[in-house]
Amino acid sequence: MMRVFQLILAFTEALWIFLAVFTPHGSAGCNITHNATFGGKCVIHMGGLFAFPGSPAIGMQQEVAQTALDHVNSLKGILDGYHLSMRWNWTGRADPEEGLRILYNLAYSGAPVPIIWGPLLPQEAIIVNKVAARFNIVQMCVASSPALADRTVYPYTVRAYPSDRSRLVGVAAFIREMGWRRIAFIFEKNAAFQNHMKDFREILEADEVEIVASEGVKNINLLQVHLQNLKRQDVRIIYTGFSNVLATLKLFCQAYIAGLTGAKYVLIPPSWANFEWWLVGTPSDIEPCTEEEIISAVDLSLHFNVKHRSQGLPELDFNGVKPLPEHYDYYNSIFPFSNNLVPVTHDGIMSVALALNSSIADLHRLQPPRRLEDFSYTDTEMARVILNHAENMEFSGLSGRVRIEDGQRVAQTVYIDQAQGTSLKNVMQYQIQEAALVNSETTSIQWPGGHVPVDGVTRRSLVLEVSSTARAILFSLASLGAVLALVFLFLNVRYKHRRAIKMSSPPLGNLTVVGCLLLYASVFATGWDKKDLSDTAIIIKCHLERMLISLGLSFAFGSIFMKTYRIHAIFSRAVKKFQRIDLPDWKLICGVLTAVFVDCVIFAAWIALDTTTVTGRDLEPKLDTTEPEKEIYDVPIIRYCSSDHALYFTIALYGLKVVLLTFGLFLAWETRNIAVTRLNDSKYIAASVYIVALTIALVVPTMTVLGDDVNMTFLVPGVARVIVNTAVLCLNFIPKVYLLVSVKEKNLSLSMMNSMGYGESSASKAGQASERDNINELEELREKLKQKEDQLFLLTEDIPVKQSTDVN
Repeated sequence: MMRVFQLILAFTEALWIFLAVFTPHGSAGCNITHNATFGGKCVIHMGGLFAFPGSPAIGMQQEVAQTALDHVNSLKGILDGYHLSMRWNWTGRADPEEGLRILYNLAYSGAPVPIIWGPLLPQEAIIVNKVAARFNIVQMCVASSPALADRTVYPYTVRAYPSDRSRLVGVAAFIREMGWRRIAFIFEKNAAFQNHMKDFREILEADEVEIVASEGVKNINLLQVHLQNLKRQDVRIIYTGFSNVLATLKLFCQAYIAGLTGAKYVLIPPSWANFEWWLVGTPSDIEPCTEEEIISAVDLSLHFNVKHRSQGLPELDFNGVKPLPEHYDYYNSIFPFSNNLVPVTHDGIMSVALALNSSIADLHRLQPPRRLEDFSYTDTEMARVILNHAENMEFSGLSGRVRIEDGQRVAQTVYIDQAQGTSLKNVMQYQIQEAALVNSETTSIQWPGGHVPVDGVTRRSLVLEVSSTARAILFSLASLGAVLALVFLFLNVRYKHRRAIKMSSPPLGNLTVVGCLLLYASVFATGWDKKDLSDTAIIIKCHLERMLISLGLSFAFGSIFMKTYRIHAIFSRAVKKFQRIDLPDWKLICGVLTAVFVDCVIFAAWIALDTTTVTGRDLEPKLDTTEPEKEIYDVPIIRYCSSDHALYFTIALYGLKVVLLTFGLFLAWETRNIAVTRLNDSKYIAASVYIVALTIALVVPTMTVLGDDVNMTFLVPGVARVIVNTAVLCLNFIPKVYLLVSVKEKNLSLSMMNSMGYGESSASKAGQASERDNINELEELREKLKQKEDQLFLLTEDIPVKQSTDVN
């Protein structure tokens, strides 16, 4: 019995479906409460929201929609037995409030509308579609915004236009191909464009494109303020987002006045701008610009859209239903489509009709079975059935292959058009599936001057380094100086037992050579190429350079001064006062090492207590004249070490060196009257200090003037260092070498004839007697002189000598 009952139900359901599909709907089957009849067919209604009634481009959308409805009603196989009618109205300039008013009028008066075509723009759809969902109305619209994809807020929205993201991916691919890495946004500040710009920002930042500025415009009359902000930031690629032609015309006019159009700038109009929109404005719309200025402002701007392009009409097929021959007369009259809304609107109305048509069978499977004319705003089941067919369909329309999946039309190609004079020319396409840019076969992209505009001034950091020539010159000089120092060191060690060398304290002379070698080494440290060094290596280099200079000075001058100090002690205490002195070489070396130790302590404290960092100082940028059109500026950078307390440690080091040089000058002054030329280095010390002082006096002002020239700042102090170093070496060693090679060992002696308290020298004779003295007195003086010479020589050899009491 149960099985028989189920068979009866199944048969009844099949009969309903058969009657619904194959039986024409006349007035008898029509819901006379809401639906009238037309030509014996039941009239069902759809809604329509159209914007910009005065626009010759956008305003024609309603006319195209009505023509498409006429085609639907004349075709067999689509909504047979029904007459599809449209309840529509204008929403002004895509005003959300006007859209809501029309929606409430559709909902609360007249026949119900299960599906609506529109709204046109995102800022309107974001509000209207949210409210329409409460009435279970399916909406097919060309408005495309990421916000509309949220099914929790917009459960009945079907986007019959490819998503913004598809287009934006194409824009990003083109930007990447052009090598642009800086872009700015200026857009109408509303929820739709804010979401649009947010989505685009994410795409661009994934490609490492910097959003230099983002200007949201609340008051269109303050456009010039926003444009000046962009100009101050030197933006060249400007992506715009305004909802209508009038606002976009004002933007381009103000951009022209602000100097943000022309060869250096690329402006990208909104997605709807897929026709010659800049030619439709009236003189009042484009004030204060003229028509010629607007054409000039828009010229070479780039337009990105997903409209269909074909050399002829596509093969039309509405799911097995072909257009009538007379329909092609209309298609040929409007083809090629300069306005993308023509094919999109036509195919949108066909999508509405096909969705309703394919829903008929599923509606009869509901419990209880329902017909299209039974729709009410509380019937969620019917709305779900219609939505299911509206958000998944495929057919060949005027705009190409229409494929809607999961409520979104799938894009195949992003077309890149360029405004060239008074026409919009397709110059490239971006194939979405292949992720490839393809040049147009008919028109080439045009750039002013024949080169791609740059996205702004490119600042290319150029770390300044010493030239190879300057480095080679100074390294050669330092190497020659180092060889000379090694020669002196060899002679000092090899002939340390000869009187000519022994009298000058060879161990201290060795320290002098060590100090000079360290100073020569500092030249190489200064010229060490920093370009490929890490910050840590540069910091090590900086400390090494300072240490070599400081320690070199302490070794070189410290050893010279300590040696002179012993001569001073000999003549001031041992010779004049006949007091015993105890100044062997090791004590003098300890004095030198004391100065070196103080240097080391200062450097240890500097490294431990002060954090040194590498800092770069930018110099005046210079244009790369090899490709001036690319506006590439090389920014020279001088890298140097710095720290918070460097000044104090530098003062401590300089203070130590000033004390050392002052001590040397004091010794030179005190020993100026010593007449023993073999021992008197006062004039050499004075000359050395004079050379140092003169060099500092010349180098410091020169460095101040030439501080940004890395070659000169390397050469000037480096050459000065080599000259001073070499001069000190020669002044201290050449006289010794001269004695070594010019005077025989047996003839080398010291004369102690009194002269200004000390005496005067003789190389081979005991001296000459005064003509006023007699021969006896002369012999006596010679004997006494011989005794003092022997005592003095023993003192210079670090051998303590007990003075005889009978020497007067």
